[in-house]
Amino acid sequence: MFVLDHVSITVRDLGRARAFYDAIMAALGVTRVSNGSGAIGYGTRSDPVDTSHTYFSLVASADFRADDARHWCFKASSREQVDAFHRAGTTHGGLDDGAPALRPEYHASYYAAFLRDPEGNRLEVVSHEIRR
Repeated sequence: MFVLDHVSITVRDLGRARAFYDAIMAALGVTRVSNGSGAIGYGTRSDPVDTSHTYFSLVASADFRADDARHWCFKASSREQVDAFHRAGTTHGGLDDGAPALRPEYHASYYAAFLRDPEGNRLEVVSHEIRR
């Protein structure tokens, strides 16, 4: 069961964040599905027939502030997707906060990368794929 149904990440400049998030989400095979003046959304909303989806949105906030105690972690289906996510993020205005690598302190096949989005939000992407 998925614990989160949907979540919002705040940013000051939605226009600047859009290109970054479009690129990292595309690396995970997720498209932008809504594009409003104050918020944009990615993923698929759950409904009564299929509750297995997750949706996230970026919301413009004049009161935004980055917080090092908070981070957002996205699931990747493969290590290649982790690499592509990190590459897309650094190409589109994000800052490297930890290159793609195995993180055995979590478990033997935990392959993750870390970024800061253009606003300073801390992001992670992880694949739990087992490779032999």
